[in-house]
Amino acid sequence: MRRKNVILVIFFLIFFIGFEFSDMTLAFINLPSSYTYYVTSFDKKLPKNVTLIIPTCSLNGDIAEIKPLREGNISLLDTQYGKMIKIEAEEVGHTTITSFISSEKTIDIINENITLSPILERELLSKTENKKELSMVYRVKIPVYAEFEGNSTIYVTLHVESGFKALPFFFTFTIPWEPRYGWKPYAGHKYLEVKITKKGWQLAEGEERVRLIFAV
Repeated sequence: MRRKNVILVIFFLIFFIGFEFSDMTLAFINLPSSYTYYVTSFDKKLPKNVTLIIPTCSLNGDIAEIKPLREGNISLLDTQYGKMIKIEAEEVGHTTITSFISSEKTIDIINENITLSPILERELLSKTENKKELSMVYRVKIPVYAEFEGNSTIYVTLHVESGFKALPFFFTFTIPWEPRYGWKPYAGHKYLEVKITKKGWQLAEGEERVRLIFAV
């Protein structure tokens, strides 16, 4: 009887140590979730005296909080398309409008609607799905207003990272957990970008790319 108890204790200790070790490895496996909405220009001569009216970043129908600019003004504006963001700046190089990062929760890129609002057109161009991944490409058109000096190109970009979480199991083994596409855990991203080259009110065209890498 004593021998049986000793064996049980040994098995318990091995499993406990294995579980704790597996828990420590999560720091190298789990990934933070994030989203960033920003405008950029890569021209040698950056656009000067810029006024932009662009869509908001929408989180399941709610407007994401906008960040104050270090140089310039940013505000919400009522337009014929609904609430939009107005930016006034002497120069646009890289301007972050809103950003978020979390190591606590993941973002389900498919079911959580983190996007730009309004989007007037969104057309699926391609979809590829296999055992390893899912990828989708959409053509999008958004209303924007732009005034600036010079002949520049301004990019409006939303970048979303799903993050990834696994559960501890035994030593180097973990259980992929979330987010999920159906029953499949995944890590993925969404990249939505449109290009502004003209001035005044316009429909700016771009692409939305979604890619999920399955963890099973």
